Amino acid sequence: MIAAAALGLRHTLRSRVWRLVPLVALVATGGCFATRGDVRIVQSDISSLRAEILKNQLEQRDALTQTMRMLQVASDSLTKVSARTVSIQGDLRGEMRAIREQMLQVQTLLGQSQATIARLRSEIESRSSAPVAVPPAGTVPPVTPPTIGRTPAPAADTAAARAPGPNQLYTDGRDQLTRGSSATARIYFQELLTNFPTSDYAPDAQFWIAESFAKEKNLPAADAAYAAVVSAHPTSAKAPTALYKRAQLVLQQGNTPQAKQLLEQVIARYPRSDEAELAAEQLKTLR
Repeated sequence: MIAAAALGLRHTLRSRVWRLVPLVALVATGGCFATRGDVRIVQSDISSLRAEILKNQLEQRDALTQTMRMLQVASDSLTKVSARTVSIQGDLRGEMRAIREQMLQVQTLLGQSQATIARLRSEIESRSSAPVAVPPAGTVPPVTPPTIGRTPAPAADTAAARAPGPNQLYTDGRDQLTRGSSATARIYFQELLTNFPTSDYAPDAQFWIAESFAKEKNLPAADAAYAAVVSAHPTSAKAPTALYKRAQLVLQQGNTPQAKQLLEQVIARYPRSDEAELAAEQLKTLR
């Protein structure tokens, strides 16, 4: 629009100037050759030319103002759309993070349910396999007199048969932890780690030791226990969770740089885990 107006103005000026050239030349060579009518014509054309120039300038200014308004409206709309897009992206990231955290909680609850089922199964198996001695009717079992000066030999086989295995120790530890007895739970878990260090239950036992300390707000002990999960059992399913939770503990203590390093380790060492996605989202908020 502005270009068209400018082009029209140039064309008008060019035609008017060429019309004025003979008259101006006539006036310049001598007033005796120019009549008053010629002078009036020149003055009229000059006034008309000035009016045309002023009109075109006003039209150009109006067109420029309108164009600037349109550009401002478009810029405002683009700004609003961009802000809305950023807001939606932030909402989606927050919702995805909440969903992943809920999934971790569900996994924890499933682990507790599985431990309870294992404990009940173990109790049922132990009760069903225990022999029941029924004495014959009307008989009295013989009484063996005590041996003077001798100590009865311990029943080694019976004690060995009653020694709990890793499954039973893990089940009892989880049961105590569910009841709120964190210290007692750690005894079972620690016995499992001591007697059965290569058991499949060992990574989980070490993890729940860390969880028991975290529940008691003993952050240094919890941090050390989580670190032990990653160092002793780096390929276990609990390793990425332990490393992520360790980052959360460090962040609670105000050490943001170390927390960022731990979150980056989660992404680098366990890139396909749910904790890696949580770590990536959290790093965006910490930068």
